[in-house]
Amino acid sequence: MCLRLQNMINPRLAASASLLAYLAGVAAQGETLPLDPKGSSLTFIGESFLHNFHGEAKEFSGNAEFERDAVPPIQKATLHFKTAALTTFHQQRDQNMRGWLNIKVHPEATFQLEGVKVLTGDYKTASPAQPAKFAVSGTLTLNGVKQPLSGTAQGWRENDRVIVAGEITVDTLKHGLPQIREAVLTVGRNVKTAFRFSFVLPPDYAVSKP
Repeated sequence: MCLRLQNMINPRLAASASLLAYLAGVAAQGETLPLDPKGSSLTFIGESFLHNFHGEAKEFSGNAEFERDAVPPIQKATLHFKTAALTTFHQQRDQNMRGWLNIKVHPEATFQLEGVKVLTGDYKTASPAQPAKFAVSGTLTLNGVKQPLSGTAQGWRENDRVIVAGEITVDTLKHGLPQIREAVLTVGRNVKTAFRFSFVLPPDYAVSKP
């Protein structure tokens, strides 16, 4: 009788243990927050001897990992940018840029966010009027070359989105891209970028609309 009862209980215990292990694994992995492309943007400024020019990323995708116990909850993210869809709003210049970026071999650039640290503000109550400030670090892969990239960003919740925005400078020479020198035209090696990325929050983390 005892043996039969033990045989009945053990499978139940094993099933419960398996369920707990699965749930623990899900919690450890966190939740994936999809990027909202319509609420996101990335622009850049190229500096040249004659005049600066502005550009924009037209096609990008990505997601962030949401860890409820982390401070702040977003510590990792992955962003993909199609290099063929970068534009400076000038046809000939865009053709030259795409050749310079070697888009047939390297059709996309990728940024892997690897760490976030709160500098100032309360990330739990941050708003567009009072954003929190963060130190961010990760790896940018451009022209097939990986390089560390770090800077600061502001973040806040806006309805059912979390917004991350800021500016950062990319040194193109570090990614193996040659400096452009044509007659009297010389383009600087550093490209200043401004970004705003919007990620869809879990329902229980969304801010109620006024």
